[in-house]
This record gives sequence, structure tokens and C-alpha cells, in this order.
Amino acid sequence: MTQAVIQTVDPYVSQEQLDAILRRDGCAIIRDAIDHETIDRFLADLDPFLNRKPCGNGNFVGYHTKRLHSLLSKSALVQDFLIHDKLLEVMDLTLAPWCDSYQLNSNSITAIGPDETPQPLHRDDLLYPLAHPSERNACCTTFWALTDFTEENGATRIIPGSHLWDDERVPQDDETVGAVMSKGSFCVFLGGTYHGGGRNTTSDEWRIAMFVGYALGWLRQEQNWYLSVTPEEVRKMPEKLARLLGFNLHKPFLGWVQDFQDPYDIINGYEEMSSGGTDLYANGQGRPIPGSKVA
Repeated sequence: MTQAVIQTVDPYVSQEQLDAILRRDGCAIIRDAIDHETIDRFLADLDPFLNRKPCGNGNFVGYHTKRLHSLLSKSALVQDFLIHDKLLEVMDLTLAPWCDSYQLNSNSITAIGPDETPQPLHRDDLLYPLAHPSERNACCTTFWALTDFTEENGATRIIPGSHLWDDERVPQDDETVGAVMSKGSFCVFLGGTYHGGGRNTTSDEWRIAMFVGYALGWLRQEQNWYLSVTPEEVRKMPEKLARLLGFNLHKPFLGWVQDFQDPYDIINGYEEMSSGGTDLYANGQGRPIPGSKVA
């Protein structure tokens, strides 16, 4: 039996090649996508919080793993990762065909410490009642290597091709492959791809990753961003990021406020009753229009 591999590509890989890899394997690694200086500055911002954060207390969250959330309020540099051009290109491939716009689903730091045991294998789209396999991706996850990922320090375990499995097949540990990659790279996997945090057998090494997950714009987000950031913070961030957080109108009319207005306009000073109703049907048709790649 041939051991599966996680395909590693350069940041300038073509959309066509990356699309083919993800359709076949449900995962890929994009090497050296962000510079070490940015990562080091980002980690310096997070160090005071990670140092105070206790480890988890459960098999899934880990007993020797620290998790850090609400990163937008802890470092402005997180934006460099959330709206990274290559990362959003991946989302354009995997999610955009099935929605008017996709949205940030979750964002957190996972630091796996010495003596941590493997995390149970799971699919990230377990949040949603979907059957597998499916031609649609409900969500897509990336994790950035803020340190080197090695077999010894807890590199995430992934089963390439498992996004094509049905719901009856049970994943086995010996089917997994370690997402071994250098600092500054990121791994992407589809919501239906089985994966889990790896075992850390080192005595003093922490494997630090930042998870950035996106989901279809018509699904409930895993993380509630509307209580995670203030209106003032939203006004100061790039419009692209604000809309990806969910301060956005998903056509034809999901998420409108007041006079069928776009939430981003409301945040930025729209006055109620200053305009009449607006036809929100895409292209004037009485049905939702999916992404351009849907046949």
C-alpha cells in the first residue's frame, strides 16, 4: 500500500494546479507564504497572552495545548494572515462557487506543548448537518506555521483524500500523514477532510499554529464576530476584512439592516429612512444566484 502524501507547492502555484490538488487530496501545503519577520513580530504581540494562558483540560482541546482567541484585539498583524492574497485565492477556489460571498468562520492560535497526545481525528464541517461526500464545501480551513512543523513537535495529522469518503467510514491513525512544513508556510484542507493535532514527543518545543477558517456566507459562523469586535474597531479595519467578518450583505438578502441596507454601510453612518427599499435580487431575478462556477 502506497503511503499518501500532502502535496507541497510554491506560493505562485497556478489556480488550476491548486484546484486539481484540492479536488483530489482535499489538502495542500503552500510553502513560505509569509516572511519570518512578520511572524516574529506577531508572536511578540501574542507572547504576553500565551504566557498567561493555561493549557486545556480535555482530550479534544488537549491537556498540554494552549488556545488563544480574539486575536484581532491582540495584534494588528493578524490582518496580514486573514486577508493574505494566496489564502483568499484558496477560498475563491473552494467556497466562492457556492455562495455570493464567503466569511471568516474562526481564527485562533493553537500551541501544542511537550508530552501532548494526538487529537481525535475529525472533520471541521461537523458543525453542519451535511452528508459526505458532497460537491459543495461548507467550509475550508488553513493553519499557518508560526514555528516549524515537524513529526516530533506535533505537526497536524491529515488523511489526504478523506473528503471523498462517506459518513460510514471510520478514520484510522495509521492513515494519517504529518503536515510537515517550515515556518511561514500554511496548510489548507477542506471541511470534509479528516485531521487532528499531532503528538508532541519533544521535551521543550512548542508547535505554534494559527488557524484561519472560512465558510459559505449563508451558514452560521463558528465564532461570533459581532460580539468579538466593536463597531469602532470595524470602522478602522480594511473594508475587505470587515466584510469577511460578516459585516456584509449576502445576496439576495441575508443579513440586511433597517432599509434593506448593507451592514457595512450601517456601521459607517447610514441614517435610517434616508432611502427607500432596494431590490436585492441578484440580476433582478427572483431566485438566488450562486457563484459563477456553478453549472
